[in-house]
Amino acid sequence: MMLTYKYRLYPTRQQEHSISSTLETCRQLYNTLLAERKESRASYYEQKRALTERRRYDRYLRSVHSQVLQDVVLRLDKAYRAYQAGLVRRPAFKRRERYHSLTYPQLGGFKLLGQRLRLSMIGSVKVKVHRKMQGIPQTCSIIRDVHQWYVCISANVELEEPDRTFGDARSAVGVDLGVQTLATLSDGTAFPNLKALPKAAEKIKKLQRGLSRKEKGSRKRLKARVALAKAWRKVRRQRDDIAHKVSHHLAANYGTIVFEDLRVGNMVKNHSLASTILDATWAKLRRLTVYKAERRSGRVIFVEPSGKSQVCSGCGETVPKDLSVRTHRCPHCGLVLDRDLNAAKNILGRGLEQAPAETRPLLAPIVRISKFSSRKREAYPFRGQVVHAPR
Repeated sequence: MMLTYKYRLYPTRQQEHSISSTLETCRQLYNTLLAERKESRASYYEQKRALTERRRYDRYLRSVHSQVLQDVVLRLDKAYRAYQAGLVRRPAFKRRERYHSLTYPQLGGFKLLGQRLRLSMIGSVKVKVHRKMQGIPQTCSIIRDVHQWYVCISANVELEEPDRTFGDARSAVGVDLGVQTLATLSDGTAFPNLKALPKAAEKIKKLQRGLSRKEKGSRKRLKARVALAKAWRKVRRQRDDIAHKVSHHLAANYGTIVFEDLRVGNMVKNHSLASTILDATWAKLRRLTVYKAERRSGRVIFVEPSGKSQVCSGCGETVPKDLSVRTHRCPHCGLVLDRDLNAAKNILGRGLEQAPAETRPLLAPIVRISKFSSRKREAYPFRGQVVHAPR
């Protein structure tokens, strides 16, 4: 399977200038190719063939590795295919602050040597390898995160035996996602919602007001923009941290994990809850759990979420209740327990009915067209199927 290792880069000032210059060249090429697509509807192969001639007369393009430029053409093509599939909006021109990564699609353009990363046309950059890489490196992406630099190296890893060190791989659990409690498991375990955005909201508002008062193009405005970006980065990292911890617990301790198939896009139309729902990062939690469970030969099942809180997990009778009622009390069988725990037990039951442990294969996420997926045009990041309960 494909695994991605992310390491921190420490380039010198000259190397940082070279990487930034390469990013700017890639951004301008992206915008030029996008303009051609809009005007003449040039295809992916036409633009890729024309890249050689374009590079011959442009000294800025000649200063960038050819495979990095070819990846820009592929990135634009994937953006158009994702748009045609209805996954994203129509590709737009990239501003200077909106283009943060470049990719070496083959091993020849980069090589990891101990604590140094050799990049073609840039040089040998210091890298902090905090964990050993397994497998054969395939691609290398350099990412700018505000004022820090990172490298993401994708490697093809052959897993000889499933990693089932933690817990019984045959056990199953249902997961109910919420805003007060991030995840409630059917065995009674609960993970609180960090609520990173509300905690940082006042600071972000203050920095945003300060940025709006700065003169455009001034050095003070640049410093204010960086400070605001750092505040948002802290919120993002806090969200990622809790999502990784919860997903690791699920994948390490359970062989079958059942989620509700939430339509987040429809749920955020409720403006009073939209910010809270997005801050909980349900989609990222499910996505991380899928690949971690797959690595341990586990599986993830998605079931229909409707009515999970209204049905009693003890006797199966419907017990209507408002969203404000947080305790489930069944008048038929006398069961009393937390509303979210009752929902998690119902989710587990639906998942086991949909996919018994002995008959269902390994499950994997829905196909997504991503600029960080396989660099081959014919390859797609898909290794199985998602089981959905009948509606």
